[in-house]
Amino acid sequence: MKRIMNLYESCRTPIRVAYFGFILVAIGFLIQNPSVNLFYTIKSGTILFIGEFCMRVGEIIVMNLPLIFMLSIVCKRANSGSPLVMALVGYFTFLVTTMLFSNQTLGSQAYTTGIGVNSVFNLANGARYPLETGLLGSLIVAYITRFSYVTSRNRSSYSILAFFNKDTAGIIYNIVFCFLAGIVISYVYPFLYNSCQDIINYISQDLMDPIRLGVYGILDRVTSILGLSNIIRYPFWFTSLGGSYSNTLTGQSVLGDVNIWAAVKDTTAAYVGAGRFITPYYVINMFMVPAMFLGMLTSMSDKQERNHYILVFAFAIVLSFVAGNPLPLEFILLFTSPFLFIFYLLAVGVLFGTLSKMGAFLGFEFTGANTAIAMPGSFPDFIINIRNPRVSSSLITIAIIGFVALIICFVFTYLYYHYFAYDLVKTGNGDELVDECVDAVGGLENISNCGSGLFRLNFYLNDLEKVSFEKVRDLGARKITETRNGISIEFGTSSTIIAKRINKRRKKAV
Repeated sequence: MKRIMNLYESCRTPIRVAYFGFILVAIGFLIQNPSVNLFYTIKSGTILFIGEFCMRVGEIIVMNLPLIFMLSIVCKRANSGSPLVMALVGYFTFLVTTMLFSNQTLGSQAYTTGIGVNSVFNLANGARYPLETGLLGSLIVAYITRFSYVTSRNRSSYSILAFFNKDTAGIIYNIVFCFLAGIVISYVYPFLYNSCQDIINYISQDLMDPIRLGVYGILDRVTSILGLSNIIRYPFWFTSLGGSYSNTLTGQSVLGDVNIWAAVKDTTAAYVGAGRFITPYYVINMFMVPAMFLGMLTSMSDKQERNHYILVFAFAIVLSFVAGNPLPLEFILLFTSPFLFIFYLLAVGVLFGTLSKMGAFLGFEFTGANTAIAMPGSFPDFIINIRNPRVSSSLITIAIIGFVALIICFVFTYLYYHYFAYDLVKTGNGDELVDECVDAVGGLENISNCGSGLFRLNFYLNDLEKVSFEKVRDLGARKITETRNGISIEFGTSSTIIAKRINKRRKKAV
C-alpha cells in the first residue's frame, strides 16, 4: 500500500493537471454544445473564441496526459533537471522504435501521431506511425529513466562510459534501454491489441446482451484510464460493430452507435438501442461520481480539514454533473483505494448491463476525431431530451437507477473509509498499529485530539517534544508534516479508521 501511495504522491500534479484540462474542455463544451445553446444563444465572437481556445488547450492536455505523468514521476525524487531531459529523450526513442519495429497493419486506433514523431519517417512504402501505448508506455519509460539515472550516478570509474559525465552517461543508458523496451513492446503489442479485438468482436455479436455490454463498460473505463479509450470506443461509436441503420426515405446507411443516435433521435424511426454505449454515463457522471466524492468528503473526521475541502469537492461535483468526465476520480481511486476502484469498475459493468436490460437508451452527439476528449452523459444533454417524448421512459429509468446508484456508491464509499480500509498501511494486527501510533506521538495523555483528513492522520498534541519522528517513520507513514498544533501523518485510506480507534481509546481513558 505504501508503494501505491508513493505513486499517488508522484502523480498528484498530473492528476491536478488532468483535472484542469477537463475543466478547459468543459468550458469549451458548455459554450459550443448544441444542447446547451438551446438554453442560451452565444453571438459574441470573443466568447466563441474563448470557448474554442479552452477546448483546444484542454484537448492537448488530455491527449498528452501519459507524457505529463511520465515527467512528474521521473522528476519527483531528483533535485535535478537531468531526469527530465533523459525522460524526453527516452520517450522519443521509445516512440520511434515502436514506429520502426511494430506491425503497421493493425487498426488505425493502434497508432498515434506521437507529438508529430510520425513525420520523421515517411518511407517509400508509406508513412509509419508509433504505437499508441498510452499510460503504460509512459510508465515504462518513466521507470527506465529512474533506473538509468541511478545507474549513471553509481557507475564505476572504469565503466565503458567513464569518459562521459554522469548526465551524458544517463542519457546514453536511457536511449539504449528505451530502444530495447520499444522493440519488446513492438512485438508484444499486437498480441494485446488482437486480444482486445477478440473482446470487441465478442461484444459486437449481440449488442443487446447485458453481459456483453457490462464487459464493454469495464473495458471502456480501464482503457480510458490507460489513455487507450479510442481502441474500444471508436469501433462501437462510429463503425458497423456498434450497429447499422438504413434510412428508407433517403437510402442513407449510418454506422456506429453515436452516428445512429444522431440520425434517429428526432425521427420516428423504429430503431431500438441507439445510445446503448452512452446511456450509463448519465448515471456515472450525474450520480455515481458525485456520490463517491461525497463519501470521500464525509470520511474526513477532522472538521477543520473537511471545511477546507468542501469547496473543492463541491466544484468537482458540479463539474461532473454539468460536463462530466470520471477520469479524475478514477485516477484518485486507482492510486489510493484499489479495492474501492474495483468496486467502482464492477458497478460500472452492472450499470451498463442493467440499463440495457431495462431498455433505457439515451445517446449524445459527438463529431470529434479523438474519443478521449468526449464528455458523454452530461446534464445539459440529459435535460434537453425532456422535449423528446420518444425517450421519456428512458429518462425516468435513468433517474431512478441513478438515485439507487447514488445511494449505493455513497454508502459503500463511506463504509470503505470507515470500516473496510483496514490495516492497509502496515501488515499485521490493527490494534498493534494503533498502539504504535499512540506510542510514537507520546502516549494518549499527549493527544488533545485526533482527526482524519484526505488520506492523512492529524494529531493535535499537548507537547510536540514528546513525538518520536523516528518511530513515526517506522510505522510506514509516507509523509510527516509538523503543524502549528501537532503533526500530520499521511497513512492513506486507513487514516479514518486509525483516528476512530485512537479517539475511542482516549474516551475510555478519561
